[in-house]
Amino acid sequence: MQWTKPKSVRQIGDVPGRGKIYMEDYVVRFAKQLAEGGQGMEKAAVLLGNTFLYNQEKIYQVSGIVEIPNFASRTSPALSQDIWNRIYTEIKENFTDLEIIGWFYSCRGFSVKDASRLLEIHKQNFQHRDKVLYLYEETEKEDSFFLYRTGQFEKQRGYYIYYEKNPEMLHYMEKEANRHVHIVEQEDDRVIRNIRGIMEEKEKSRQKHKRKENRIGYSLGVMVGLIAILIGAAALKNQNTLNQVKEQLQSLQELAMGGPANSNTTMVETMGSNLVRVTAPPESSAAATGVPASFSATSASAAPVAPAASGAGAVPASQSPVAK
Repeated sequence: MQWTKPKSVRQIGDVPGRGKIYMEDYVVRFAKQLAEGGQGMEKAAVLLGNTFLYNQEKIYQVSGIVEIPNFASRTSPALSQDIWNRIYTEIKENFTDLEIIGWFYSCRGFSVKDASRLLEIHKQNFQHRDKVLYLYEETEKEDSFFLYRTGQFEKQRGYYIYYEKNPEMLHYMEKEANRHVHIVEQEDDRVIRNIRGIMEEKEKSRQKHKRKENRIGYSLGVMVGLIAILIGAAALKNQNTLNQVKEQLQSLQELAMGGPANSNTTMVETMGSNLVRVTAPPESSAAATGVPASFSATSASAAPVAPAASGAGAVPASQSPVAK
């Protein structure tokens, strides 16, 4: 196949002889977007295009790219047959007259120490000679090309980016973008469902907590009411007890003072035949003056009766002189 040099070309770095690499602009864009979308994880893709011999130089023209699915989760350097089947299906559905001429790899923090690992992957999956490796380091935003020759990688000092119509690559990019948007929408729906589920669980928990609080509040109200009743009953009982105590204290006070409160009143009682009996309280003023607590007289002006002498010499009451 005869090679036609692209009309719009931009050179990146120094490009000596032996081999020249031309990368279509859409391919470069997709590769970098794929790397940045990986957020530091390993990403890989197969490079599609054609090789030409032009003026005794090997030309690698890359015009397509297809992502290697689940590359970061591989279990060995050799890709599984299932992965290859998916790669070939994508190539058949999106590109025509293109072959695999190399692969793309990206990982954050890539170093020279990883070169041996990449070389093993290259040997296991791209064993044919003159396959290219396109590396992109996400952190430094730097890319570089390697050619596989005599069992080793040879780093290229530069390459070309060319610009021309590439409807197949543009269609593939749009399809992948829509697929990514669909995946993002599905992820968003899943996140929204999870958030909605969390909110529903919180609402159920809140309602349950509210019902529990209502029950506790009702129980507390009942308890407060019962306590009020008990306090009222206790207060009433205490009042009765207090009244009883007051009555007992008053009785004790009366006893201490010599009887009931009305015992201090002098009692005058008519006994008939113009006789009266006067009863004075104990320890009264009458007792203090020598007047017996009880005596008889014919009238209120009658003179007091002389106390009878004890013994045989006593004078009978009927013979005692009476004051006129």
